[in-house]
Amino acid sequence: MSKENKKIFWLADFTEGTAVGGYYFRAFDLIKFMKLVEKEEGEVVGLEFEGNNVNVIIKADGEAE
Repeated sequence: MSKENKKIFWLADFTEGTAVGGYYFRAFDLIKFMKLVEKEEGEVVGLEFEGNNVNVIIKADGEAE
């Protein structure tokens, strides 16, 4: 994936220390779902994880891109 296509979502309270990556998993269904949400509802601007659930957060109507 090119850098132009990367979207990174951070924990809201992650303000100190460093982070490392390298733990990948196939997210084909999530990406497919996010593309559908963006087509039907608007730009995805966040993801909220709670247990096994993911809340896909979109930009509010009327806000400029």
